[in-house]
Amino acid sequence: MTDAVDALLRDPAYLPYRLDPVLRRVLWLRLEAASRAQAAFLDERAMPAAPQGGWTPIDVLARLEPPARPAHAIFHIGHCGSTLLSRVLEAADGIEGLREPLPLRTLAEAWPHRGAVDGAFSDTSARAALAGLWSAWSRPLSPGAEAVVVKATSRCNLLAAPLLEAFPATRAVLLDMPLRPWLATLFKSEAALTDALLPAGERLRFLQAQGVASDVALHGLSLPAQCALGWLAEQLRFEALATGDTAARVLRVDFDALLARPQAVLGAVAAHLGLGAHVADAAMRSPHWTRYSKAPEHGYGSDDRSHDLDLALRRFGAEVEAGIAAVHGVLAPHPALQARLAARLG
Repeated sequence: MTDAVDALLRDPAYLPYRLDPVLRRVLWLRLEAASRAQAAFLDERAMPAAPQGGWTPIDVLARLEPPARPAHAIFHIGHCGSTLLSRVLEAADGIEGLREPLPLRTLAEAWPHRGAVDGAFSDTSARAALAGLWSAWSRPLSPGAEAVVVKATSRCNLLAAPLLEAFPATRAVLLDMPLRPWLATLFKSEAALTDALLPAGERLRFLQAQGVASDVALHGLSLPAQCALGWLAEQLRFEALATGDTAARVLRVDFDALLARPQAVLGAVAAHLGLGAHVADAAMRSPHWTRYSKAPEHGYGSDDRSHDLDLALRRFGAEVEAGIAAVHGVLAPHPALQARLAARLG
């Protein structure tokens, strides 16, 4: 068993693929470059036909050497172009992308309960698991790789601050979009709407910890209001990251700006991550600009995005307006914050 575990820890082809907090174990899976490049999600959809790997105790993660160059991160609000950004960055030689590794989401779901009597992790063990997982994902397949960039699931934003604390050399991109187009994007897809609603409780608790929406309960909110207040929570979370101790290590990016000025935005992203100027040029040549990022076999360009958004804004206008009204309602007692966010509220 020891020899097999040592082999897993030595070989960067093996990734932590599933985290089991109940049995306190990690499933490692061998994924080569082609499988990683193809996968939009490193979850059950990425499982090879003949998987290679095995389970180890969670404690094995602590045996990994701290990475010389820890992975950088993309955090985002969901359905705002993060997969596209990840894929076009990966077009550059030496940039390896990992998209939405499932153990990070599992840890994020357990994070608010760490140390509680019914929590699966203590604060210490949760932070150790985060450090070990990130160390494993930081190992590039190619020894000459310039960087690994991990795109988290949108439910993982609460891990951004502890991750940056644990890895001082890690930098993060915080990607989002204004409220109006985001709500329209959610309501045109049941899967997207569900993704936004699942973390609504955690996001509402975060809002209330900032002194906003203190008299609101999740069960009393409409679905548009739940989504919109979740967007507001992430605005405040990203703002705190971008203005606090981590300010120099995070870069806020608006998806609309990425589409409107891709060369300039990609150049800023590459510079922020400490990558060479060639990264933006290679990213601009990526075929993924005209493909649907989560399923690249389907064509989907800027005209398709604009058409879909216009249609969704017309079809779901009532839901969009209800969500915007909910945000204005909870911000009414906070005029300075409302003014700061006015341009992004729509």
